[in-house]
This record gives sequence, C-alpha cells and structure tokens, in this order.
Amino acid sequence: MKRRYLYLLLFSVPIVLGAAVVAFAVFGAAAGILWLFLAGDTPWPSAAHTLLGAVFALAFAASALAFTSWAYAVGQQEETAAALNVKHAWAAVGATALLLLVVVAYQWHVGNIGPRTDGVLCADFCRAEGFAGSGMPPRHAGAATCTCFDPEGREAVTVPMETVVPRKPL
Repeated sequence: MKRRYLYLLLFSVPIVLGAAVVAFAVFGAAAGILWLFLAGDTPWPSAAHTLLGAVFALAFAASALAFTSWAYAVGQQEETAAALNVKHAWAAVGATALLLLVVVAYQWHVGNIGPRTDGVLCADFCRAEGFAGSGMPPRHAGAATCTCFDPEGREAVTVPMETVVPRKPL
C-alpha cells in the first residue's frame, strides 16, 4: 500500500473528529451572528435553519478536505522513507485521543454527561410532580431550595434541595 493512502487511513479518525469540531465552531459562530444581527429573539425564518445546516455541512466538508489533503501530502512525502515514521503514527493516536478528550470535556462542562446540576434535578423533580415549571434562587443567596410553579407561573411549592430526589419526568 502506498504511504499516501496509509496516511489517509491512519489519520481518518482525527480528520473526522477535527472536521466536526471545526464545523460546530463555525455553526455556532454563524448562529450567533444570525441571532445578534438579523433574527434576535423573534421566531427565525425557516430559511435560517436551512442556511445553518448548509454552513455546518460546508464547514465540515471544507475542513475535512483540508485535513485530508494535508495527510495525503505528508504521506506522499514519506513514500521515499524505508519505514513508517513512528512519530507520525503516535501523532495520529495523540490527535485522536486529544480530540476525543476535548469532546468529552465539553460535554461534561455543559452537563450532558457526569453528575446532574441542582437546576436539572429541580426541573426533573417539578416535572415528575406535575408542575409546569421550576426555579431556584441565585447560587450565592444562601438558600438551596427548589421552587415549582403552576401553569399560571405562580409559586406552588418550595422544597429544600436536600429533599429533592432525582426522578425521571412523566
């Protein structure tokens, strides 16, 4: 197998992960620009959803193509060498591990994985009890309570966070 194709195979996972990270960053920037300068808090037109999807797809394709051409060029340069450059193999492993670590750390940071925050526990508790909404005082207020609201937005019940048992909503 030619070295250029081996490098494409060797770096395929980091290429996909790196392209996804770049595409999500570009998508977030485009959504932020749309929100700040065009649509704001009003309902967005359906064309905005199509535009954001296209921006994500184009950013993913462009960055994947750039990373792929880079891996191909490096592999082509390495074809004159007698053996596979071990540093490049470890670079592929390290890039994969680093990108996976970045994705997991971000998901942990935003609360998608790991322990659930008090706000999420409070919301789950209130929904499981049949209330329309939930709220908590500011973190530095000194009162760790969970307040459940009725459909009109009035306070229905306030319970200490120590008594809130994690439940699945109905």
